[in-house]
Amino acid sequence: MNQFRILIFLLVLAGLYSCEKIIIPPAPNPVFELTVQNDFFEVQSKYALFLSNEEGELKAFRWLPSEDTAHIQVPGSTPEDRFDITLLKITTLEAPGSGVKDTSLTLTTYTQVASGRRIHLRDLYFHQVSTLRFSLTGFTTLDSIVVSDALTLSRPQALNNYYGEYLVNNTGRCWMRVLVNGEPFWRFLTFNNMGEVVDANTIDVSTQFLGNFSPPLTLGFPFVTTWQYKLDGVVDSSKLEFFPLSEHIRAPGGEIPVYDSRKVFEPVNNDQFDPNRPYIDLFRLNASGPIGTANGYTYHIDQFFPAVPSSLPEPTFDLEATTLSNNRAVAVTCIGQFDVLSFSRSRTTTPNIHWEVITKPANGSVLYILPDVPEALGQLYPALKQYEFNNQVQARADNFQKLNYEQVIQKMMDNADPLWRARGVYLGREEQF
Repeated sequence: MNQFRILIFLLVLAGLYSCEKIIIPPAPNPVFELTVQNDFFEVQSKYALFLSNEEGELKAFRWLPSEDTAHIQVPGSTPEDRFDITLLKITTLEAPGSGVKDTSLTLTTYTQVASGRRIHLRDLYFHQVSTLRFSLTGFTTLDSIVVSDALTLSRPQALNNYYGEYLVNNTGRCWMRVLVNGEPFWRFLTFNNMGEVVDANTIDVSTQFLGNFSPPLTLGFPFVTTWQYKLDGVVDSSKLEFFPLSEHIRAPGGEIPVYDSRKVFEPVNNDQFDPNRPYIDLFRLNASGPIGTANGYTYHIDQFFPAVPSSLPEPTFDLEATTLSNNRAVAVTCIGQFDVLSFSRSRTTTPNIHWEVITKPANGSVLYILPDVPEALGQLYPALKQYEFNNQVQARADNFQKLNYEQVIQKMMDNADPLWRARGVYLGREEQF
């Protein structure tokens, strides 16, 4: 009997002990948090991130590890809180043979960001650069040659036995066109499955080039200026495949032409149904150009068009300057309706500093005071801590037909689609005050 009582006693103790083992402590209070995935090597660029409240007070700071994911939380916050997030990119370049290093600090502040956001730092450049080499024969005179979206390394001419070498910016396909023998029409040749190097060897213009008898299309711009543009025929936008239709790439330091329209040639033998035309009836235009008047601005566009546009839409919105109180201030007056306001201040001496703020526009003046600089950054870069900028503010109004402000910020942070601006039907106006 006594043994039985002892056994019951031990079982009760064991039960009490086991109950204590499975007690779960209360869950911690949820806080504001975000995740940053950094795909870059540290030798490419070094990143840091800090969060601040509406008054600009620093709430969290962290150096971001390279090729890793970081989780950032704000102590004492709640998931309903919103904070301004500033990303810092540090790039150091050394001039070859000089031993002189040039440091650039690029800061981007996103205002009033919600908890749970994910930021992905990665390079979305999807074009490849191919070296195209060839020698031309089968003609009497070579009157002109154009390789679309290519930088000329060696232009074919009699002095080099008509040897050509070009650096071609492409997504797998390219083409070139020539005028020979005083003919009134172009001849063209396409190249598919482009690799890093394409050695086309000797090409006979008389037998391997097709004649382009279709008249060129006119691409119209809003005003006369030094336009930078890229026009592509869409092969498959989901696979990021395009066919270049813009002109050659001009060498740095060379003459920049002024124009308000360009002639667009297509790789067709007779008409638009020619099988040599590898793209569908859709074109992507990415262009920018400054208007050099007293109240001028820089025009930006990135859109898809069902045909080469003879004219482009013009902004119905505008920006005006306001008076700045100090170097921490960025401000502008908004006129009309648009989706995203970006304004920035810069410093051009070493270290180069560019600080851009991305925020929601308002009807009238928008003022933003740059947040406190973390002590760790201020010690490394005193000019940043002192907000040593020039007296100008660069402002840009961004409008999207298919995206609102929250969606645009999400696209910027996700950094997943290099075509998101074009898909959102983008038009922008940039001014400097």
